[in-house]
Amino acid sequence: MDQLNQLWGRRCSRHFQMELRYWNLIGKNSGLMFFLYAMVIIGGFYYKKWLDGLPQDFPAALLLSVILALFVMRSPIRTFMQQADLVFLLPAEAELEPYFRKSRFYSFSIQIAAVIVVMIVCGPLYFHMKGSSGLSYFILTATAVALKGWNIDCHWKEMLIDYSQPLKILRFTLTFLLLYSVANQYPFYSTAACAAVILIASVFLFHRQSRSGLLSWKRIVEMEERQAMQFLRFANLFTDVPRLKHHIHARKMISRLFPIRSLSSKNVYRQLYIKTFIRSDDYFSSYIRLTLIGMLVCYFMNIGFYTVFVVASLIYLTGLQLLPLWTHPFPQALAGMYPIPERLRKQSFIQLVFILLTAETVVVSLSGAVRSAGVEGIFLFLLAGGAVSVLFPFFYVAHRIAGQDKA
Repeated sequence: MDQLNQLWGRRCSRHFQMELRYWNLIGKNSGLMFFLYAMVIIGGFYYKKWLDGLPQDFPAALLLSVILALFVMRSPIRTFMQQADLVFLLPAEAELEPYFRKSRFYSFSIQIAAVIVVMIVCGPLYFHMKGSSGLSYFILTATAVALKGWNIDCHWKEMLIDYSQPLKILRFTLTFLLLYSVANQYPFYSTAACAAVILIASVFLFHRQSRSGLLSWKRIVEMEERQAMQFLRFANLFTDVPRLKHHIHARKMISRLFPIRSLSSKNVYRQLYIKTFIRSDDYFSSYIRLTLIGMLVCYFMNIGFYTVFVVASLIYLTGLQLLPLWTHPFPQALAGMYPIPERLRKQSFIQLVFILLTAETVVVSLSGAVRSAGVEGIFLFLLAGGAVSVLFPFFYVAHRIAGQDKA
């Protein structure tokens, strides 16, 4: 029993030591850190210009409530569980309640910081609303923090319920309604009614259903692995992470669009990297997600030629997401199997990154130009994105690959 009580502390300590090592390496990468700092500063400037251009009837409360609800509702729980625990700790499940209680409190403490950061970022948008004040802003922040605790508690109860998808939808709906009521400063009885519904749902749905359920250890381990991989993928943008796990997705429909057209030696690695980009991990989904986000931001952020910075930053961030593809185990493991010069492998990777960034530049530029600056805007957006699309693969990526080879 004493060993179980100390287990959470030991695992949490190892987790912090591992993250500190990677944060130290990230901090030494001054070039990328400077870019992130510049993005924050310049993004804040554009954020203010966007707020200044908003009409008086802009639905700020609706937008703010949706953003907050998404952050508050998403409440993963860090348990530091491992695959081996499915065998060795499962028999001691009855004695692990203090362990899981610490995990929930730890997750709540960490995620409160994220909620406060979101509230600080959204503060100018909130004070853009009529009738807003410091007191109402504090009440909204306190409501978001309280709802974060409720969502973490309900999420844990969902680990004991087989089919929890409807409950997730219910959690988001109730979270949004209460935040929207508080943000709009509706009468007290309206807010109290929302809070009462949340309390009733918590008692009669989440807690009652979880009493007869069994703890889903597999889902707990999968949730922990997803959170661990999120940080490791972020760290992998700055340094090589050997612990990074990779998963394969068939994506047959998309793969059929890129069949093997040539068996010549110069096309081997090109085809390998294309297939790996489509099927492995989140390369393809991250690329599509960033492209869509860039299109929406460039279209709805009516900031004219300032969108040039958004386009260039987006292309650069996408390039960073594609960098781990170079060290992916599949093409890497086959490097010695083919009598092909290493030069062709490097060229294939750099050309693929260039093509992907160029395609994203064209799509995002067209989206931004529709709203911002017409033909002249298209030219500026293409120029900015095209410059990054050329400089990033042919200079930054080539230099980084050469540095890895020397190491």
